Amino acid sequence: MKLYQTAIAALLALSATTTLAAPPAAERRGDALAAETRVGRLASETKGGPQQRLLLAKQKIRRLIDDLDAGKSVDPSDFDLALQNAARGF
Repeated sequence: MKLYQTAIAALLALSATTTLAAPPAAERRGDALAAETRVGRLASETKGGPQQRLLLAKQKIRRLIDDLDAGKSVDPSDFDLALQNAARGF
């Protein structure tokens, strides 16, 4: 019985720390929506090759948002890279 209680306590502690360590999907989604809007605005103000790169970045951000909405796992490094690129305006 003691082993059973210890195992359950360990699992609860592990699940609690995992939940706390992962950033909330809603916060990530909000950041991505803001980045998508910013990249779209920059793309509309640009022409040629830079505009195409911005439009591709906007598509990537949209795919990440769609994956989050669908409940799929999103690689945090891909997400962070897309947001960093949007923040610096390419």
